[in-house]
Amino acid sequence: MKTLKNIILLTALTALLAGCGQKEPPVDEAKVASLTTEKNVGAEEDMPDARLTTTGKVVSARYADLSFEMALPIERVLVRNGQHVKQGQTLAVLDVFKLRNAIEQQEQAIEKAQLEMEQADLKMQDVIITQGYDPDKASSVPEKVRHNADVKSGYALSKSELAAARTRLAAAQHELQSGTLTAPFDGVVANLSVQAHQLAQPGQVVCRVIDDKEMEVEFHVMEAELPLFRAGTEVKVVPMVDKTARYKAVVNEINPMVDAQGTVTLRARLTTATDLFDGMNVEVIRIPQIP
Repeated sequence: MKTLKNIILLTALTALLAGCGQKEPPVDEAKVASLTTEKNVGAEEDMPDARLTTTGKVVSARYADLSFEMALPIERVLVRNGQHVKQGQTLAVLDVFKLRNAIEQQEQAIEKAQLEMEQADLKMQDVIITQGYDPDKASSVPEKVRHNADVKSGYALSKSELAAARTRLAAAQHELQSGTLTAPFDGVVANLSVQAHQLAQPGQVVCRVIDDKEMEVEFHVMEAELPLFRAGTEVKVVPMVDKTARYKAVVNEINPMVDAQGTVTLRARLTTATDLFDGMNVEVIRIPQIP
C-alpha cells in the first residue's frame, strides 16, 4: 500500500515539474516589428504636441540709452532706477548758464549783422546810381554792375555774416535743448549712472528707459526641436526667482540661423510682464497644443 502511494506521489510530482518547464509559444517576429513601427510613427505624429522645457532670458523689445552731447556739469537728476516715467518727462538737466549766454550773444550778433547789411544796402544803391542806373529797377542793372556794387559796398559780406550768425544761433538753441534729457516714451528707468554736480561726458550713457509694456523672452532650442515652434506658438514662462509665477508668451520671432552649438534663437512676446526685469532668467515651457 505504501509503495502504491509513493508511486502516485512520484507521478504527480513529475507532471507538476513538466508543466513548470513548458516553453511559451514562439513569438511572431514580423508582428513585433509591425507594432514597433506603428509606435514610432505615432510618436512622430505626436511630436508637434510634445512638451519641451528650456531656459531663457527676459529682454526688452524697446529701449533707449540716453546721453548728453556736451561736457558740462549736471545740475539736476530728477529720477531714480526703477522709476516709471511718461513720454516727455524730464530726467536730468545740465547747468546751461553758458548755453543761455551763447544764445544771447548770437541774437546780438544777428542784430548787428542786420544793421550792417542795411547800411551796406544803402551804399550799394549809391554805387549803382554813380554807374548811371536806377537801383529800384533791378532788371535794368547789368549783372556785372550789381556784382561790383555788392563788393564795393560790403553788402555781400554783411549778408554772409548775417547768415552765419543765424546758423550759430540755431546751433546754440539746439545745445540748450539737448541740455535737458527727456523720456522718449513711457517706461521705466534703468542703469542710471550719474548724479548732480558730476561732469557729463559727451556720449556717456546717463540712463536707459525701458518700455516695460513690450517685453520678450529670448531662448534657444536645438535644431531637431525647431518643428515644435512656429510664429504664434504659445509658451509658459516661469521666473527662476519665483517658480509659482506663470506668464504667457507667444513666439513672434525665429532667427533663421543655426549656431555652432546647433541651436536656434527664438523670441516670444509676453502678454504681461508684471515684476519681470530685463535680463531675468526664466524657464520656458512649450505646452502641448490642443487641436
